[in-house]
Amino acid sequence: MLTRRQLLRRGAVGAGMVAAPSALLRAAPAAAAPRFTKVPRFTVPLPIPATATAVAPGTYHITQRQTEQVLHPRLGQTTVWGYDDGTLGPLYPGPTIEVQRGTPTTVRYENRLPTGHLLPLDTSIVPEQDATVRALTHLHGGFVAGADDGNPYETEFEDEYRQGDVQTVMYPNEQPAATLWYHDHAVAITRLNVYAGLAAFYLVRDADDTGAEPNPIGIPGGAYEIPIVIQDRTFTGDGQLFYPGLDWEPEFFGDTAVVNGAPFPFLNVEPRKYRFRLLNGSNSRFYNLDIAGGPPFHHIGSEGGMFDAPVQTSRLVILPAERADVVVDFAGFEGRDLVLRNVKLPADVVSPASPNLPVIMLFRVGTTVTDPGPATIPADLPGSLPDFGTPARERYITLEEVLDETGEPIRSEIDGLRFHDPVNIQVPAGDIEDWLLINLSADTHPIHLHLPQFQVTSRRPFDIARYQAALDTARAAGEPNPDPAPFYTGGPLPLQTDDRGFKDTVSANPGVVTRIRSPFDLPTGVTGTQKYVFHCHILEHEDNDMMRPYEVLD
Repeated sequence: MLTRRQLLRRGAVGAGMVAAPSALLRAAPAAAAPRFTKVPRFTVPLPIPATATAVAPGTYHITQRQTEQVLHPRLGQTTVWGYDDGTLGPLYPGPTIEVQRGTPTTVRYENRLPTGHLLPLDTSIVPEQDATVRALTHLHGGFVAGADDGNPYETEFEDEYRQGDVQTVMYPNEQPAATLWYHDHAVAITRLNVYAGLAAFYLVRDADDTGAEPNPIGIPGGAYEIPIVIQDRTFTGDGQLFYPGLDWEPEFFGDTAVVNGAPFPFLNVEPRKYRFRLLNGSNSRFYNLDIAGGPPFHHIGSEGGMFDAPVQTSRLVILPAERADVVVDFAGFEGRDLVLRNVKLPADVVSPASPNLPVIMLFRVGTTVTDPGPATIPADLPGSLPDFGTPARERYITLEEVLDETGEPIRSEIDGLRFHDPVNIQVPAGDIEDWLLINLSADTHPIHLHLPQFQVTSRRPFDIARYQAALDTARAAGEPNPDPAPFYTGGPLPLQTDDRGFKDTVSANPGVVTRIRSPFDLPTGVTGTQKYVFHCHILEHEDNDMMRPYEVLD
């Protein structure tokens, strides 16, 4: 029998589609449950995430709580975990925190979750096999000190936040206006805590990107700026969240698109321009989005903020944790129903996603305009593209799977190391480095670096077998990972639609060396050794050792 890895290498699985009999692959997670609820499409409106209320100027108190929420009438009351700002009650997704660039924000995150998990928990991958619920909130994309980052290297397992504990952080907001998000990051249970509902937007504003309409940029604002987080879930017959267990699953793919907490929603839009701040909040699923028969995307920004100019594209690749800031003009589509689809992935982007999820949500275009908004798409934007200069050094970083005797993955690793192995990367503060992500595994991995915003500079194919042999020899001799340059099999590949701009997450494709160039500056006033992590943002991979610590040395 062919293993999953062999199928992927032979091209039987690619572009996010299963092209071989499913019996040859891992059973889809949904097959493990006796009965599921199929939710009808386009019958509930898209919820707009609420805005969090501060308890004092620049200060928020956000409590993690279990609650019941009607995601869809067919499901009834679904038990979820949510963030509570003290005024709205616990919400999934949580309330959006909006801040001004240059004005620090203090957040107190309080854990009032049950001590036992809502979802099945594989304690074999948890330190000390401890099943107690823990929380650790990370500001994804935040330029913050290690102590405020919310990562499990700085905040060790014993110090993560149990029921009744409060995590207090300060975010300096010394970064450009951008779409960030906060989500849970507790070691070995991130996949479960996020799946249960612990995720929300964090928007940095400035004098140009005010969120109002009109604004100095000339883009949609007010009610015409909408954050959209796309996730996938599976629901049991009684309307509850389904997650397979108790054993660790290498990936999870739900059968229902859940957008801003609503399954397969619709959005009534006017025939005018809208700004959508897109976030892939799924555990494992990749998306290649388009609007079937509808307008293109005018791509105006990525994780680190706005570009210098819009880029028009008909499709957007967006992997877990990536963001895409887009303007869409519905003028000329009056009276039309337009489906936001998830289409076949580009050939180099590989995911074993099953079941397929081709439909995300519906745009219902009206016939009248309340406020015409901007007349044109601006030719220039107040952002920029990365230009970091010459790197001080290169690092060769391998992405690997550890397989059992049948060829199935039992965990994923970086540099052949597990998460709790000693730190092997220390970067002098202020240095620029090139990290070459050498993917020896069968899948694409969305790699996220805490702290910096970086540039994707190149992608090059390489000979996996020859490099693996050289790597094995180097490790046997106690030597570092080899330079991949002698093993390249071709010139640079075209960059992807998700490579543009300042990035904190990059898709590292199998059989490809992905080069990123990153500064390692620290926020103003931060001194001493700072502890961060980088990891695959397929949360199942992150939870089972595809995460490594690194340090910035001041």
